[in-house]
Amino acid sequence: MQIKNVYKIWMSSIFLIAFFIFNIFITYQSFYNSTANTHSTFLQLGITILLYFLSVITLVQYFFFREATYYYYVWYLLLHLCYFTLIFSYFSIKPEQEIIPYFVFLRPMLSIIVLVSAYAVYTQFAIMFLNLKNKDNILYKGLRILLKIYLFLLFIICISYLIPFGNYFSDLVRTIVLSSCIPLGIIGIILIFTKAKNPFGLILSVGSSLIFIGSVLGFLFSFQILQYPINIFPFNNWLFYTMSGCVLEVIIFFSSFAYRNKILVREEQFAKDKLQLVRDEISRDLHDDVGASLSNINILNELAKRNASNPLKANEYLLKAGEDIQHVSESLNDIVWNINSKYDDLDNLFIRMKRYAGDVLDGKNIAYKIEFPDKLDDLKLGMDKRKDLYFIFKEAINNLVKYSGALYVEVSITIEKKILKLVIKDNGKGFSKEKIAKGNGLDNMAHRANAWGATLNIDSEESKGTTVFLEMELN
Repeated sequence: MQIKNVYKIWMSSIFLIAFFIFNIFITYQSFYNSTANTHSTFLQLGITILLYFLSVITLVQYFFFREATYYYYVWYLLLHLCYFTLIFSYFSIKPEQEIIPYFVFLRPMLSIIVLVSAYAVYTQFAIMFLNLKNKDNILYKGLRILLKIYLFLLFIICISYLIPFGNYFSDLVRTIVLSSCIPLGIIGIILIFTKAKNPFGLILSVGSSLIFIGSVLGFLFSFQILQYPINIFPFNNWLFYTMSGCVLEVIIFFSSFAYRNKILVREEQFAKDKLQLVRDEISRDLHDDVGASLSNINILNELAKRNASNPLKANEYLLKAGEDIQHVSESLNDIVWNINSKYDDLDNLFIRMKRYAGDVLDGKNIAYKIEFPDKLDDLKLGMDKRKDLYFIFKEAINNLVKYSGALYVEVSITIEKKILKLVIKDNGKGFSKEKIAKGNGLDNMAHRANAWGATLNIDSEESKGTTVFLEMELN
């Protein structure tokens, strides 16, 4: 697996470097044959050098960190450079001045392909930059749909070039594709701005807005739809507006990488600390609960051996050992279930809760009714909250079986607006309010509920049964 990953990195790097060289070649052809004025040429050259410099630095970071975000960002920079170079040459090179004849045909064909590719790569970069696959499934799916639309448009535009230029249909297709990039880009910006609930979403939205505004202004000025505000260089040059938006966006993104890396390091450290806490908790559970039970089983086994001549006494010890073995099995099962991420969804949690309540209540011949919701909309709970919810439920059922003397129990869970409400009601003997604080695991239940800001109420009266009510947010 490691060899495969290294192979992928080197192959993608070689392909990226090859495109980098091709990009430089296109830039050379553009400047060598340019008839643009000195101001425009130097403006284009200055911004080109800046973007190439940032591309090289980002490529070096990719080699060091092996993070796909840098990889897609280099592609984004190079595609934008290629596009700017092609549109610069479109306005500044005359066909008869071409050193390489096929550059006349290459330029208009590549410009649209490169532009759509840049939008597609940018969308993938946004997904990686915001780490949406792990943090925001809804926004991730939205941007993935947007990416597929760009890839479809790219396919359509490539097919259209099989039809000769001048054909009405092919020209119409290319016009539609080119015109659709701007509204699709606006949709992407709005999606990120409204859905991404973190500073990186704001950074991405601001950067995207800058390049979008710059591109639109450059387009409007170049076709004289708008008049230049000042007839002084560089404000009277459409390249200034188009490339300024790009440069400002690149500077914002490039500057944010350091901040992003700092946040990622902090999150990685938090994850390590979290993992250490989980390890410590498992160790405590194994030592305090399972270890103590195993020691007790060993003692009971020795006592049974010593009382071999007294079958009744020996059988009593063996029965107690059997109960401890069952307890150990349940504890180990709880530990494994708790740390396994595939059980994070509520479906698995509710199945386990039903099974536990059913087994325990059936074992004591207590009639019951259990009502849990069927449609859960893929709701999930983190490991710690899931564990605490389950243990509160388990403790409530255990207390009911041990102390209530109930003949009938109703258990229900409802979910409204991501608020879970658990009710456990029995017709047992109940107890007075003064006895609530006297143990039986009630303090432990309250502690687990308070850890998540949940509401836990236990209402009971002697001879009138007990009702346990829990209200907990699922997010």
